[in-house]
Amino acid sequence: MQKLSIRFDVLLATLIALLFFTVTLCLTFFISDRATDRLKEEVGMTLSATAYQLSDKLDHYMWSRAAEVNLLATLPTLKNSADVPVTRTTLEQLQQQIPDFSWIGLLDANGTVRASTDQILEGQSIQSRPVFQEATERPFIGDVHDAVLLAKLLPNPSNEPLQFVDISTPLFTDGRLTGVLAAHLSFAWAKEIEQSFKSSTKQIEGLEFFIVSENQRTVLLGPNEWRGKALPQNLVAPVESGYHVSEWSDGNVYLTGSTKSQGYKNYDGLGWTILVRQPSQIAFNDAILLKKFIFFAGLIASIVTATIGWFIAQLITKPLKKITLAAEQMQHDHSISIPSHKGIREITVLSVALRQLIAQLSDTEQQRTTYETLALIDPLTGLPNRNGLSNYLHAISLNETPEIYLYIDLDGFKAINDRFGHQTGDVLLTEVAERLSQMRRPNSMIARLGGDEFLIVLNDVVSFDLLDQYGTEIIAYLSDSYVIDQSTLQIGVSIGIATRRLNESVEQVIHRADIALYDSKKLGKGRLTFHR
Repeated sequence: MQKLSIRFDVLLATLIALLFFTVTLCLTFFISDRATDRLKEEVGMTLSATAYQLSDKLDHYMWSRAAEVNLLATLPTLKNSADVPVTRTTLEQLQQQIPDFSWIGLLDANGTVRASTDQILEGQSIQSRPVFQEATERPFIGDVHDAVLLAKLLPNPSNEPLQFVDISTPLFTDGRLTGVLAAHLSFAWAKEIEQSFKSSTKQIEGLEFFIVSENQRTVLLGPNEWRGKALPQNLVAPVESGYHVSEWSDGNVYLTGSTKSQGYKNYDGLGWTILVRQPSQIAFNDAILLKKFIFFAGLIASIVTATIGWFIAQLITKPLKKITLAAEQMQHDHSISIPSHKGIREITVLSVALRQLIAQLSDTEQQRTTYETLALIDPLTGLPNRNGLSNYLHAISLNETPEIYLYIDLDGFKAINDRFGHQTGDVLLTEVAERLSQMRRPNSMIARLGGDEFLIVLNDVVSFDLLDQYGTEIIAYLSDSYVIDQSTLQIGVSIGIATRRLNESVEQVIHRADIALYDSKKLGKGRLTFHR
């Protein structure tokens, strides 16, 4: 009895089909998990970024109000004037400009209210209140608290509990405390900021915002059922990623983005924690749908690739079947020879070589593009460097419009580098580049030539007066003070200007602009000079 044997082409086709099916299905699961994890991470980072933006806006607002109170304290009408009506008028004018100040009062050195908006508490002592006690030596900003003295004295159309933030600053005359300027900032402004964020994120379903105090972890602002309540430590504690998934007391699981108030400039912040939460089912709904889609798409792709693999295997074994048929026929006809089939091997080698070559070419092209970009851009400021400038000038060389070159050099930059270090100098150069970019004119480019030297090329018709005005504005803007690492830095700016002449090379016109710059420095710096 003859034993049954498996045909090689069928065996190979089956193995290739199974291999294609298995690999495709495994890749589908891998891609699905990676894609959904990435999508979940992006949703979490979005909530974290939203919390940070809300925190930054709150800190900036508090810094602005504190700065206004400190500025008001410097007015002579408050420090030296004994005229109560005049003082009261000044305070009420500030309140009219900034209605969020529910009450502003001028206290004497004993804590008695001398003058206030709407004459509220005038003649009364608030010596025991933190708004006075904490401000006898330095400015004070207190955390949110319920109204005590003013609860019944201020209008309250909403009938909700009034909450204030205390802002106060001492008044000194000849080193002696003469009084305190105190203000109660209504916490209603935070609700307005919250509403603006809700409006800007209304397309994101189910978002809720929380502002939580530092000491008691009390919800200062949030959903009505949470206001005034304390949150568990695990919900308020900051996490390294900026977001976390956790179960809340209502039994629901939420994705929560969080950030801690860092303050703004000289305002250190009140340590608030900002939370932005969204039900996890809503937050990860797109990820769940994507995973299902990838799974079914992968399943279909697996079947398709398995079918294709079957036909590919049949195609690969076709020359072998011809050789087998020829070998069988040779038993009866010796004139038949085994056909030569070198093509498949060559095609295989060629396809492998081509794939490797394409991969190498792709990598080389990507590296070339990256290197070209790095070669054209100054890595510190992001402005074009000398190579980028050359490319730009080559691109506009066919234009007939005149080219105007402004050679800019920073006065006093070396002293700042020597005193504060190169790191501060680099930050200063970055801010200078940012200011120059803000003043960019149409049909122009800005480049950093190196060190503290910059070049502006105007490819447009500009009158002498307008060019003079533009250069003067650059000097004024760049000479304005810079605040870096809480240090106020000052530099000057000198500019040399030259217009490219007919048949003049780029190097020549830049050299003339450099000569004009040298003349500006020789004439006293902080000015611009035209090279005629």
